[in-house]
Amino acid sequence: MKVAQTFLIRLHAAFVVSLLMLGMQPIYAVETLPGQVKPQENLQAAATHNNRGVELAEQGKFAEAIAAFHQAIEIYPQYENAYNNLGLAFGNQQQYVQAEDAFKHALAIDPRNFETYNNLGIALGSQGKFADAIAAFRQAIQLKPNDAISYQNLGVAFWSQGNLSEAQASLHKAKDLYSTQNNPAGRDVVEEILQQMER
Repeated sequence: MKVAQTFLIRLHAAFVVSLLMLGMQPIYAVETLPGQVKPQENLQAAATHNNRGVELAEQGKFAEAIAAFHQAIEIYPQYENAYNNLGLAFGNQQQYVQAEDAFKHALAIDPRNFETYNNLGIALGSQGKFADAIAAFRQAIQLKPNDAISYQNLGVAFWSQGNLSEAQASLHKAKDLYSTQNNPAGRDVVEEILQQMER
């Protein structure tokens, strides 16, 4: 029971991180043939729906947020953030199969986004697909080796799989990284997980 809660907590935290990053995405101008709608205009229109989805998700209106993210993707099918946000909204509704699909679409657009691999791993782990979750978390670590959350998630996935030695190694690595990064809250969460493992 505690393991599932850990995955859900991380999914919510990922949602908040993703929300904070929405305003940081650049809009690139692309030349088009005369008379066609420019992709930049498509992205701007899609961003309006995406941002509305974020507002709705912050209010806990996930079904409406999902509809808004779908509208954004319909307008601009290469909108990675909209797919990621869609996956997070599905995850908050415990619709993990749909979340997995959305995260895979986001990764098809940008396979270098370690946060999306983390989100995918959570969606997989929440379905009990721990071997696949482990692979996703390892990919996140490969892309960003000093991300404590990735090691924490990897440790929880190993624990869920019954591999205590790998779980402890990953969790201790997460704890060390949290300490190095001066994140006592993260370190305390990992310490609590380690204590639960010993019970």
